[in-house]
Amino acid sequence: MPRPTHNPDLPFVLDGWQGNPLNEKNQYINLDGPSQRNYWQVLKWQAEAKPLKPLKRRQQHGIEIVHNEQLAADRDNGITWLGHASFLLTVGGKQLITDPIFDTLPVVVHQIKRYTPLPVSPQNLKGVDYILLTHNHRDHCDQRSLQQLCSLNPQAVILTGLGLGSLLRQWKISNRIVEAGWYQRYPLEEAFSVTYLPAKHWNRRGLADLNEMLWGSMMIESERGNIYFGADSGLGIHFEEIARLYPSIDYAMIGIGAYKPEWFMHPSHTSPADALQVLQTLRARQLVPMHFGTFDLSDEPIFYPRQELRRLQEETGIDQVLHLSIGGKHYF
Repeated sequence: MPRPTHNPDLPFVLDGWQGNPLNEKNQYINLDGPSQRNYWQVLKWQAEAKPLKPLKRRQQHGIEIVHNEQLAADRDNGITWLGHASFLLTVGGKQLITDPIFDTLPVVVHQIKRYTPLPVSPQNLKGVDYILLTHNHRDHCDQRSLQQLCSLNPQAVILTGLGLGSLLRQWKISNRIVEAGWYQRYPLEEAFSVTYLPAKHWNRRGLADLNEMLWGSMMIESERGNIYFGADSGLGIHFEEIARLYPSIDYAMIGIGAYKPEWFMHPSHTSPADALQVLQTLRARQLVPMHFGTFDLSDEPIFYPRQELRRLQEETGIDQVLHLSIGGKHYF
């Protein structure tokens, strides 16, 4: 059976777009080439020299943690980084949380340590109205975190991409779920809108489910400003299209970590240099760096990307970067 290319109940925001393309294997694909790596490329990465390994042993923490058990009670418009790609966004009096992961990162046979703590106890994340879930990778779509969050917030609506609803139902999550294809706006009766947009990435949780669920990014539009949540993505032509569709972006949340070695990671993740390029392509007012400092997922030290980004800012004179603490709220 052909995979769905869009949600027939949702409108497109891009003229002429008819739905997500599929390849001959009935898999979702990027607009400009694959991101996933094969088994031999993974082996090559694991076997090659690790020149940044000494830096990992002596890295400095470098991220301020602001603990605040009242985060979810603050309904003023703002952005709070919870670590990695998890944000608590307050827009129009509503609370939205992106790609929530609260503890260690479970992978196939072990747990990946969390280096920076969640700034609020998960049980105090009550009153969440929307859960924005961009794709199925375990550092963005965590079973335990989603089950806990949905148990605390049974009224919260999950906004996600095509195919992820079946995974969530397997986890006995009963919240309302709305799936979208790229360039589709979710049906919200709010003072803001959320639209699912492309990313250059891939999806897999097991051995035989490559790209059977969709991945993407999200745009939150409101009278107070537009927030682009870039999720996981390598550099791609979608950023140019998003810039044309949204000529006024106030905050662009773009990943700067999990990028070394670049020959391996470049199709899936943006580096600090790439993030500055994305900022300029999107013509956003401010870059909000994310996807670093929480989990050790690649060759660079986990606190290194912010240091590298600051160096590049000084070198290029680009100052439109909002370096957030974890737990400290930026009001807009």
